[in-house]
Amino acid sequence: MVAFIVAVLIFILLGGAALATMAIHARLADHHRSDETNTSVRLVATLFVTMPSLLLGLMMNSAANTYVAVDRNLHVFATDIILLDRSMRPLGPSADEPRKRLLAYVEQVLKDVPISRANEVSEHLLDEVGNSLRELRFDDEQKVALWNDARSVYRQAVQQRWTFVEQSDGSFPSPLICILVGWLTLMFATLGFRAPRNAVVISTTVAAAALISAAIYLILEMSTPFSGPIQLSDRPLVRAVEEIKR
Repeated sequence: MVAFIVAVLIFILLGGAALATMAIHARLADHHRSDETNTSVRLVATLFVTMPSLLLGLMMNSAANTYVAVDRNLHVFATDIILLDRSMRPLGPSADEPRKRLLAYVEQVLKDVPISRANEVSEHLLDEVGNSLRELRFDDEQKVALWNDARSVYRQAVQQRWTFVEQSDGSFPSPLICILVGWLTLMFATLGFRAPRNAVVISTTVAAAALISAAIYLILEMSTPFSGPIQLSDRPLVRAVEEIKR
């Protein structure tokens, strides 16, 4: 919702800047509308065309990389959960308790909104999985080895959990967004300066403002993969629940 509001405000600002300079140009004094003034304004516009383009490209690339990285780590986390369950099964009935706690944990994570949130209930359930696993005792050397393997997978799952939790909260600094919007506003204002006031120019300017605002909306949404309309699927964790219940 925040990303949508920001995108709408940017659209209004960019479109308004271009239409405002277009409207006031005819009311300016003659020396403000001279060829020298127009040339200077266009030079400023040319200077600021490159920088916003580069910054938008870098931000889009960063947001896409974040989205892909979190998606990959979510799949790895779900795989670790399945492997943890598989590593506890050979331990026999004594491992039923940690397996039940593991199932309860994954089901609780799926209830969390977003699923990357460090919810106290889900984190307590994950800690209980480790505690109940550590409390197990075996005399058979083979089962001791399997028990150690299960504990190792558990530690790996916990580490992977916090990895994608930290990654999923990534967002762009507000000053960076403000600088980008400032550059774009100046660029649109110079584009509207001395532009002819007709339907073609106005519609083109409004369409350009809308597309740039949509691009910024996409960047902000992809930087938070577990919220908004553009979010990762929870299918890997659903599949992990199905595997545990087998």
